Amino acid sequence: RVICVEAAGFDHPDLLAAAPFDLVFANILKGPLVDLAPSMAQNVATKGYVILSGILNEQADEVVQAYGDVAFTVHTREEIGEWTTLTLCLG
Repeated sequence: RVICVEAAGFDHPDLLAAAPFDLVFANILKGPLVDLAPSMAQNVATKGYVILSGILNEQADEVVQAYGDVAFTVHTREEIGEWTTLTLCLG
């Protein structure tokens, strides 16, 4: 079952009520992904996953560092053309 809401990050009553999440997908650019890292860590369950895409290959290390700073580890990293997709696990 999937419910879609529009929100700036996790700032939506439905999202806050449903957290923590086992899986979060985000297909946005590096800047917003980096800004979301602390909030992502607060709203993803321990041992939960995030799949992050929309990241240029040359910017992926910055995203990995930002998420590593809040306890995510890289599960997989895949480059397709000029884009990187990261699957990260919390905890």
